[in-house]
Amino acid sequence: MRLRRPPARAGLLAALLCLGPGLEAQETHVLIVSGLGGDAEYRERFVEWGLQMVEAAEAAGVPGDRVRFLAEDPEIRPGRIHARSTREEIESSIGELARTAGPEDRVLIILIGHGGGAGPESRVSMPGRSLRASEYALLLEQLAPRTVAFVNLASGSGDFIPIISGEGRIVVTATRSSRQRNAAIFGGYFVEAFAGEGSDVDRDGRISVLEAFEYARQETERFYNDRGLIASETALIEDRLEGTGTDAPLGETGVGQLASRFFLQSAIPTEIVGEGETAGRLRTLYSEQARLEDEVALLRQREDSMTPEAYRSALETLLVRLAETGSQIRELEEN
Repeated sequence: MRLRRPPARAGLLAALLCLGPGLEAQETHVLIVSGLGGDAEYRERFVEWGLQMVEAAEAAGVPGDRVRFLAEDPEIRPGRIHARSTREEIESSIGELARTAGPEDRVLIILIGHGGGAGPESRVSMPGRSLRASEYALLLEQLAPRTVAFVNLASGSGDFIPIISGEGRIVVTATRSSRQRNAAIFGGYFVEAFAGEGSDVDRDGRISVLEAFEYARQETERFYNDRGLIASETALIEDRLEGTGTDAPLGETGVGQLASRFFLQSAIPTEIVGEGETAGRLRTLYSEQARLEDEVALLRQREDSMTPEAYRSALETLLVRLAETGSQIRELEEN
């Protein structure tokens, strides 16, 4: 069973209703990179965040061979940390993703650690020479046209956004700029979001990157308010839908339609009711359901560029098709 979880031109509606596999995300690949801690407290904290994210991915059904965790010292957790988080290992891991991930797959990359530098020279401190933001941007070009969520949970990470952002990408940073250099706590709440129920706002049994971001942002704000402290970090999110050429709102309250549709879970459940032809039909319907949900998200992103009448008509068409698909799924599951 699946977890519950300017005026428009005529061509726009046609494009929305005929979107191909570019929006149909299938499997998720996760790369977690934990950098230098500097002292025992931060080494343990960064590794713990990474392990929590590994466990969340596994609980969401991501196969073990699609989850890779790099850290400062692999001997801290042998078998769970795959290699040392050097620039060479990071480059190799992203290159491997470019070779093995399907063109419709999603890739989640999470950096954990202490940040420094500014603009294109921004970095997260790793053993040896650290990769700069500009170098990460070049590495990510290998992953196109896949949807990529690049999450930088380090201090001083805000300058990564203008360097990393691009079509089909989600970028999350723990801080607004490189000047917010104090150790950030946002990351702990971000990974916590994927393991808890409090972040599942729409109660569909899945946590999107946007839900994790909002949960972490609110919990970080509560942390500082409860202690009467002035916040030293302000998380940001930006996403850019493939083919739109426009950015979602940038900032701690921005709502990104791409981020709201990025889940750890596959669009197709790992366990499907029935066998043979029934199971095959269900897989097709689940895939169609995910595609339609993404089309609805894209349509809502484009609402301001359409007349009210065209928007309502397109939305109604998609919702009817979505309801029909859901009904067919339920009928097959119940028989």
